[in-house]
Amino acid sequence: MKRFLFPAAAVLVAALSLFLVWDHTRGDSLSADEPVHILAAYLQVFGRTAIVNIEHPPLMKELAGLGLTAVPVPKPPARVPLGEAFTSWGHSFLFEGPVPPDTIAAAARAPFLLVLAALLGVVYAAARSRWGGAAALFAVALLAFDPNFVAHAGVVHTDLGAALAFIAAVLAWDAAQRRRTPARIVFAGVVLGLALATKFSAVYLGPILLLQGLLALRGAPRPGADALSLFGRLAAAGAVAVVVLVVVYAAASSRMDPGEQRQVIHEMVAGRGAPRLSHAIEELARICPPLGHYAGGLASVFRQNAEGGGVNFLFGRVAIRGFPSYFFVAFLVKSTLAFLAAAAITLGALARHPEARREAALFLLPPAVLFLASMGASYNIGIRHMLPVYPFLALAAAGALSRARERGFRPAAAALLLLPLLSAGEILRIHPHELSYFNLFAGGPEGGRRILSDSNVDWGLDLKRLAAELGRRGERAPTVVYFGGDDVPFRAGVPEFAADPVVRGRLVAISAFEEAVGPEFYAYHGVPVVSGALERLRRDLAQRGRPVGRVGYSIHLYQLPPKGTAGP
Repeated sequence: MKRFLFPAAAVLVAALSLFLVWDHTRGDSLSADEPVHILAAYLQVFGRTAIVNIEHPPLMKELAGLGLTAVPVPKPPARVPLGEAFTSWGHSFLFEGPVPPDTIAAAARAPFLLVLAALLGVVYAAARSRWGGAAALFAVALLAFDPNFVAHAGVVHTDLGAALAFIAAVLAWDAAQRRRTPARIVFAGVVLGLALATKFSAVYLGPILLLQGLLALRGAPRPGADALSLFGRLAAAGAVAVVVLVVVYAAASSRMDPGEQRQVIHEMVAGRGAPRLSHAIEELARICPPLGHYAGGLASVFRQNAEGGGVNFLFGRVAIRGFPSYFFVAFLVKSTLAFLAAAAITLGALARHPEARREAALFLLPPAVLFLASMGASYNIGIRHMLPVYPFLALAAAGALSRARERGFRPAAAALLLLPLLSAGEILRIHPHELSYFNLFAGGPEGGRRILSDSNVDWGLDLKRLAAELGRRGERAPTVVYFGGDDVPFRAGVPEFAADPVVRGRLVAISAFEEAVGPEFYAYHGVPVVSGALERLRRDLAQRGRPVGRVGYSIHLYQLPPKGTAGP
C-alpha cells in the first residue's frame, strides 16, 4: 500500500494543476499570439499546408489542429489567402464563422493539458528512478503549482512544448550515454527530432548534448577513442532526428504550394536583410521542401533576432535590441519563492556534495546554456521563453533535498513539504490570473508591471472579463485600449482604440502593455497616428485620470473628468 502513496499523491497534484489550467481558460480571451497559431494549426491539419507562421515549427500546431477536429469547423479555402487578405479571412473564421470563437479556442487549447500532464509524468519518472517517490513528488509539485506553467498550459503556443521537449531530449540522451545500445541511441534521436519540430530554440540541444557527452569523458582511460565514439553516437542520433524532422514537416505540409513556400521564405529571410541566405534556403526547398521549410523558419527567427524583435521593456526603459540582463531579472521576479529557494538549495549543494557536482552536467548545464544564449536575444517579451529551465531545476533540487534527508538534515525534510505548499498558496492567491504572477520580491503583480511588460503581465487574456465589468458598470461608450488577439467590438461592442484612436467617454480601459510601451510599439510598427494619439491619452491619464479599478492585473480603468475641468 505504501508504495502507491507517492504515485497517487503525484496524480492528485497533477489533477489539481490541470484543473487550475482548465478553470482559468474558461474566462480567458485569445492571447496576442493565439489567432495566428490557431489559424496555422487549422490550415495545417485540415489543409496540410504549413505556409502560415513558419517562424514556429509545426508540432505544437499539429496538436492544436487535432483539437479542432472535435468541433464542426468549415473546410479550409483551396488556396490560403496571404498578406492583408489573410488577416481579413482569419478574423472572419474566428469571429464570424459558424463556430463561436470561445469554442474554437477551447478545442485548440485542450491538447496542451496533455502536454502539461506529460511533462509532469516525465519529471516524476526521472526523479523517482533516481531518488525515490518523496523526491519525485516534490519535483512534480514545484512544477504543478508554478503559476508560469499553469498560465501557459492554457495557451496555444510552443513554450510549454519546449519545456517538455528539452527535458525529454536530455534524459533520453543521458539514458543512451549510460547504456549505449542502438535502441537507446535511436530513441534519443527520435526525441531530439520531435524537440526540433517543437520550437527553434531546440537547436541549443546540439551543443548541450555534446557538452554533456564530453564532460562524461573526464577521467576516461582512452579519451581519444571515447571522444570518437561519442561523436559517432551523437551523429547517429542527429541523423535519426533529421529523419523525424523531415517526416513531421512533410506530414504538416504535404499540400503546400512550392511557389508560395519559396515566396514566404523570401519574405521572411531576404526581407530581413539576408538575400543570399534566402536564395540558398529557397534552393534547398526545391530539393527537399520539408528541410527547406525548417531552414527558412529557423533563419527567419535568427534574422529577427539580429534586426531586433520589437519593443522590449525593463525597469521603465524601452529598447529594440533587448537587454542582456532581461531573462535573469525575469527569472528572479517571475519565479515562485519556492523555486528560488529550491535553486538556492541546489547551488549550495554543489559546494558540499560530489554527487551534486556530477549531476550538474545533467541538470544545471542546460539552464546555464539557455541563460547564456538569452543574453544575446533581442526579443525580450516574457519568462515563457525560459520555461525549459524549470524542469531541470526541479529535478536538481529534488536530488539535493533527497541527499540532505539521507544525511539526517531535518530542514531538508521540512522543505520537501513546505516549498510545494508555499507554491500552492501563491497560485491560489493569483488564480485565475496566473499569467500576471510576480513574487513578493517584485511587489506582486502591481509592482511587477513596473519591472516587466508584455506576456509577463498582459497577453490580452482579460478582454472577456472587461466586457463583463463594463456591463456591470453600465458603461456604453468606454475607450478601450487593448493589447491581445481577441476582438474588442465583438466582446465589448465598441471600436478598439488602435482602429479608431479617439477618446469616446470618460471611462478609459487600457491594457498594461499599452500603458507601458503602447506609443513606442505603434511607432516601431509604422503607425504614427495611433502612436501619437496613445501618447496624448497616456499623458492625459497621468495628469487628469483617476484610477477606478482594474480587470485582472492586465487592464486598468481610469475615469477622466468632464471636458474643461481639472483632474486630480
